[in-house]
Amino acid sequence: MFMETVSNDQAKKYIAAGRKAWEFKTKDVSKGPIFGPAYDDSAAMNRAKKENRYAETVEAAQKIAKGMGTDISSVSFLERE
Repeated sequence: MFMETVSNDQAKKYIAAGRKAWEFKTKDVSKGPIFGPAYDDSAAMNRAKKENRYAETVEAAQKIAKGMGTDISSVSFLERE
């Protein structure tokens, strides 16, 4: 397994091709990440959804980040092979 972190533009292409984001990284790291649909901890995922810290697209994550006073800087995808 390895993590691939890409730009927002590249992430949009990956998501359009069917890949699922693991996490959307915020520019202000003190705000923490926004979790994506590939995140594999169900308890953390449920908590993230309740706290509005879950998104499936870069656009949705950016909207959440703006509400937190930051922006999305990059997106991580987990490779299981």
